[in-house]
Amino acid sequence: MDEDTDLFRDEIDEFDSEVFSVKTDAKFSISINASKSLEMYDQPIQYETKKRLHYIRFIDKRIDGGWTQKNIDPLLAQLTSYDNEPKPKWRAIAAWYSKYRKSNFCITALIPSHGKKGNRALKNSSGDFYFNKALEDKYLRKERPSVATTYRYYCDLIQVENSRLVSGEITPLSYTGFNARIKSLEPYDVDLARFGRSYVQKKYKLGDKFSEPTSVMERVEIDHTVLDFTVLMEDNQIVIGRPTITALVDCYSSCVVGFYVSFNEPSHLSIRAALVNTMLSKDDVINSFSSINADWPCHGKIELLVVDNGVEFWGDSLESACKELGINTSYNPVGKPWKKPKVERFFGTLNTEFLDSLPGKNFRSIDAKGDYQPDKEAAISFSLFNELLHKWIIEVYNQKADDRKTRVPIAKWYEGASVYPPIEYAGDDQELLCVKLGVLDTRSISKDGIQFLHLRYDSPELLEYRKYTPVASKRGLKADIKINPHDLSYIYVYLEQQECYLKVPAKDPDGYTIGLTLTQHKVNIKNRRRNVTDSQDSVSLAKSRLEIEQMVNQALVNKQKQKGMKKLAKYQGIDSNTAHSTVPVNTSQALPSAKAPKNDNNGIDTFDWNSDDIEAF
Repeated sequence: MDEDTDLFRDEIDEFDSEVFSVKTDAKFSISINASKSLEMYDQPIQYETKKRLHYIRFIDKRIDGGWTQKNIDPLLAQLTSYDNEPKPKWRAIAAWYSKYRKSNFCITALIPSHGKKGNRALKNSSGDFYFNKALEDKYLRKERPSVATTYRYYCDLIQVENSRLVSGEITPLSYTGFNARIKSLEPYDVDLARFGRSYVQKKYKLGDKFSEPTSVMERVEIDHTVLDFTVLMEDNQIVIGRPTITALVDCYSSCVVGFYVSFNEPSHLSIRAALVNTMLSKDDVINSFSSINADWPCHGKIELLVVDNGVEFWGDSLESACKELGINTSYNPVGKPWKKPKVERFFGTLNTEFLDSLPGKNFRSIDAKGDYQPDKEAAISFSLFNELLHKWIIEVYNQKADDRKTRVPIAKWYEGASVYPPIEYAGDDQELLCVKLGVLDTRSISKDGIQFLHLRYDSPELLEYRKYTPVASKRGLKADIKINPHDLSYIYVYLEQQECYLKVPAKDPDGYTIGLTLTQHKVNIKNRRRNVTDSQDSVSLAKSRLEIEQMVNQALVNKQKQKGMKKLAKYQGIDSNTAHSTVPVNTSQALPSAKAPKNDNNGIDTFDWNSDDIEAF
């Protein structure tokens, strides 16, 4: 059987759309039901799925009318083959698009059915070929022949073919089975083929495509910038440096819908934090600042995320997470920031209106700077800056009319949300969102649970899973895990047979992982060689962490200007999600044998703060 036919064969199978719920099974009482992520499939399956998405996007941008042979074949002629592979038939592409549309444009709908079925063999493959041929030659035509006529043609095809075979005759479907398969076809595709575009426009109320967004969260721009502003540590006047902001702006309303500020370099971690802030409700954020007197209603599912071409936006894990959440991504051309005007305008206004008069502002040029020294003039702590920034975005930027006086962003948001409210994440969906945006890794499940960067994770539920799950490989039982880079006190383990995520806590008697970030842990690992004489990893890591905290506290007591303060702030996890710009030492974790090294600058500059070369993802 040719490849195109084989590719199409599984496309008319009924697709079970993704449904999430909390699992109530006694053995897995704290797990979350979810379909298997695309990134968890083998590379050939991922390749085939992305190839299908490539074809769909090419056709969708150029098609004029319905997804019919007449409209698709000319576009296929223009299409360059994917990695020099044979192009699929028009009906295969139409079937892929139908599933993709029905799933609310989630890429998992394009996963080949044989990739989901494991070792189950496809039945009656030859009969499927003649079923598809009967559909194309008879049933899906403008003449609209009946099911009985199509079935008779189908049986005739098989009878003629059987007359040529020496053995292995093809058994046709019964009329009941044939009719059932006809009824299982997508009604939109059937109506389009049998009745035409005008009919389906009326029946399904098809609308025209708009270049401008027609609803909130339909198109959202995201980008980073280093702020032209220097901030201080809390209550001590020590300069930290210039923070970096990752901001998202809704193109329909021009509202800032979310952001994340930290001292980390732009990365997929800051993007994840900004996405969570954007898509979840802001009620907790508003309540954490007593000075804010306005609402920030902007949240919900993003339909199209317009991103820069920076390397941080190209991570496979992040891209797969967006696709799993049904978020389409569009990459902005290099060197053309004007194609992301909303977020660029926000950054410009942020610098010229908000930061312009604050003590500690930075000038872009030496001539403009003159005798002004930002480090000496800086007077605002990060926690105060964080509150001021929230207040300005919520009460000023989102409330102020644009330059042409044609719209007020927040009023436009309410107007759009009242007509087409965005999909909201509530209850269990909030946790599932954080799971989907986690960092993916694959680990073995052993008698000691799961090991990740010298941390051990285990639970009674994971033990039950290991007891009752057959091991098919000599390498033992493996599982995909999702890590929250801002909290290593737990991980999510994907249970293959149950098709759900299980939340598994760290085995941490010393409290080391409480509030521990991935960046902190990687730095601790690199510097724990100071404690190589210790026998247990958890104790050694705790000593390293305490040692760093002691160095931090000593620097704060001395109030000396340190070259490494920005790295220190990055290590401490100072960002817009934290309430303060210092992190006090948890004295309950202190170990008496841990001592800070003695040197001229308290070890801040000589300490190895780099975490990039510890076990990449």
